Amino acid sequence: MRPEAWLTGPDPDQQQLGHDALRESEAHFRQLFDLHRDVMLLIDYQSGTIVDANPAAAQFYGYPLENLRGMSVSRINAQHESEIHPQRERAISGEQNIFSFEHRLANGDVRTVESHISLVSYRGKSLFFSITHDITERKRVEAELRIVTAAFESQESMVITDDKGVILKVNRAFTRTTGYTPEEAIGQTPSLLKSGRHDVNFYRDMWSTLKRKGRWQGEVWDRRKNGEIYPKWLTITAVKGDDGATTHYVGLHIDITERKQMEDKISNMAYHDHLTGLANRALFYDRLQQAGAHLQRNMNLMAVLMLDLDRFKLINDELGHEWGDRALVEVSSRLLQCVRATDTVARLGGDEFSIILLDVSSKAFACEVAEKVIAAIGQPLMLKGIQYTVGVSIGICLAMAADQEMESLVRKADAAMYLAKESGRNCYRILSGNLS
Repeated sequence: MRPEAWLTGPDPDQQQLGHDALRESEAHFRQLFDLHRDVMLLIDYQSGTIVDANPAAAQFYGYPLENLRGMSVSRINAQHESEIHPQRERAISGEQNIFSFEHRLANGDVRTVESHISLVSYRGKSLFFSITHDITERKRVEAELRIVTAAFESQESMVITDDKGVILKVNRAFTRTTGYTPEEAIGQTPSLLKSGRHDVNFYRDMWSTLKRKGRWQGEVWDRRKNGEIYPKWLTITAVKGDDGATTHYVGLHIDITERKQMEDKISNMAYHDHLTGLANRALFYDRLQQAGAHLQRNMNLMAVLMLDLDRFKLINDELGHEWGDRALVEVSSRLLQCVRATDTVARLGGDEFSIILLDVSSKAFACEVAEKVIAAIGQPLMLKGIQYTVGVSIGICLAMAADQEMESLVRKADAAMYLAKESGRNCYRILSGNLS
């Protein structure tokens, strides 16, 4: 064999086949690149220049294709180079191929994107091939879910139901507040907590508002597992799907027991005498107006008694106001024992008291109460080892349904009380409401 036979070069036919295959591969890639709906970029990772972009990229970023081609990727990347550089190095080494970026669009909007980046050889050059998806909405939903999750594990009770009101999930605070475990609550409806304090119209109005507005809030009295009835502030929010239909309801339950107790305490301080616990002047006149309305509805008698203690000043003068206050507390206790639970005993100030009697059957009944009061107050008071006896002058005014002005009853009862004092004290005098 001739030596030159060993020096033959590459087969021209094989070379042509290789070039044809490469051109066919690039043409196929080009077709996929141009027609794909995902955002695709070819980037020179050394210079940061966008070598090529597909129509989907032009549509997403808001730039014409000819502007995107040749543009520096830093124009669309809203992050600083110091953040981008480590990611670029990891992409080159193949250590990581999925990245999250903030990309700026032509109109200035910034979108959160997820880019799948790989190294490819294109037309004899090594480039980044990036497939990008807009994940802004996904990130927003994930953030909201984190907030909801954190809220769900908050200190307030939360309940999630389906659109039929069946409980799907409760948090730990719900168990602490109600006593029901998740196993006991899930599969039930919130009626599990009903106290019986609200009628069917209350719940009908609640659901009507919820369906109309997608939200309801208000005060509700519920029952714990141990039977205790307690007040809560309930907020229910409807969760709607893409079609606008309600898919779930979320209920936030805030136990307001302590708040209600504080409100009751403040109300008690505002409407009750701080020394004796009896109704004060403000509550007395409020009860008087209520008594007038009750009188008109029931067409019955009522009576107002005005009381002034006799010889009480002696206790203050001899023992001081501290012992005088103790005497007033004892007198108040005795007055309460002389009336019914539906009647009102008030301290109007100093040693002046008043009683409102509802549903008085006759004049004799009012007189009987006055006599009981005189007897009770007349019992000796043992103060600082000394026995004191006080009396009481009582004025009574009877009112019938025809009487309209309640305050006039007080004036007439007061006038009758002064008549009792003029008559020798420790007695009562009576006037009817229609006397002038």
